[in-house]
Amino acid sequence: MIQNEHFWNYWRIGEFEQAMKCTVGKKSQRKGARLFGNTNQSEETNSIAGISVGEFLYDYFMINPTVVEGIDFARSEDVSSIFSLAQFAKTIDLDVATGDMAQLQGYVAEQMIAQRLEAAGYDVQFPETSNQAGWDILIDGKQFQVKCGSNKSIVDEHLKRYPHIPVYVNDELAVHYPDHPDVYSIGVTREEVLEATQSTLSHAEGILDFELPWISASVSSFYNLRRVVKEQLPLQIAARNVAIDTTSRASLAAAGQAAFTFAANAIFVSGGAFVIVLPLVGAFVGLKQSWRVTNKLKKILAKKEFSQLEKSLHDLVIVMKKQLGLKEEIKKEKWQGILHKIFNKKPIANLEAIHQERIQFIGNMNKELTAIEQEINKDALRAFERLFAVLTKSGIHVHSIRNELMNIEKTMKALHKKL
Repeated sequence: MIQNEHFWNYWRIGEFEQAMKCTVGKKSQRKGARLFGNTNQSEETNSIAGISVGEFLYDYFMINPTVVEGIDFARSEDVSSIFSLAQFAKTIDLDVATGDMAQLQGYVAEQMIAQRLEAAGYDVQFPETSNQAGWDILIDGKQFQVKCGSNKSIVDEHLKRYPHIPVYVNDELAVHYPDHPDVYSIGVTREEVLEATQSTLSHAEGILDFELPWISASVSSFYNLRRVVKEQLPLQIAARNVAIDTTSRASLAAAGQAAFTFAANAIFVSGGAFVIVLPLVGAFVGLKQSWRVTNKLKKILAKKEFSQLEKSLHDLVIVMKKQLGLKEEIKKEKWQGILHKIFNKKPIANLEAIHQERIQFIGNMNKELTAIEQEINKDALRAFERLFAVLTKSGIHVHSIRNELMNIEKTMKALHKKL
């Protein structure tokens, strides 16, 4: 999995800190051929060269803490083995998985989706056993099902049987649910899952040598996105550059929705998040442009509606802070569990620094929310811009705060109508 020879050279001589700073891979067709079996995907996979081994291993361990059990990280052979099905088999029914290719593909799909979610900043957990009723993974503490296939009936059946549990699906299934708030996708295709499973399995000497494709071709884009959004405010930038006809409410809303498609697409990919986010940002831009051209008298008459908007923003801040607290608890609990399982901690000591950086980032987001909270009653529209920016970079899942987001949309529309 880690193809950078510099990493292995440092690791073998005990230069663990230097090794962790190395990138996961570098440009070569060998990695792509082994994981995906064709040149095009190999070229896409080369982009993972920018991900450090330390960053990748931290996220990987946080998704699958059990893989560290019994591993001596001072031995390069043990480090390599953590990506094999033999190590991952502690958490699955290996007899079932290896006896049914569809079942094995299901595990691969779950891992691919989990890796992208973790890379995007969400906190992903797998259950201790694989037979949980109605759900496969926890995202920020909330239950989600994962479905990968070609027939939408598998999704329909889940939604009918477990209407309270949202589901992540492959892109081919997601197109059937463009307006469903409980169906999400994150850029994983069925073709990608099938090819990764079959190609990698064909290169394994035995089933236990099968190396699960933890890094798919576009995972690095989520790592890169996470870095970018920590420093930029896409909603605010877009709002300043949108040119629209301020004489028409309809054109305001339409332009607003179009202007922010890129922001929502970059952060939330598609599916259920779009159903919530796009109407919200459309309502925001329409309201902001109307506010600029509305006379003072109308603003005074809309005082009640404006107060309702302010309250809805305060409610969102409260829930976002609660979610950040939950994310911090999840990270700390998982990390302590990982450290407890590792008997030789020296080789991965610098992962502690990465962990502390993640915890500190959550603390910074909390401080930013506190500052925004104080701004709401002074400039609610500006406060919303800042709240959306925090949402895009904090790793808070839209599903956890969708009621508050929809309420903000409702109050924005009511205020817009009053103006």
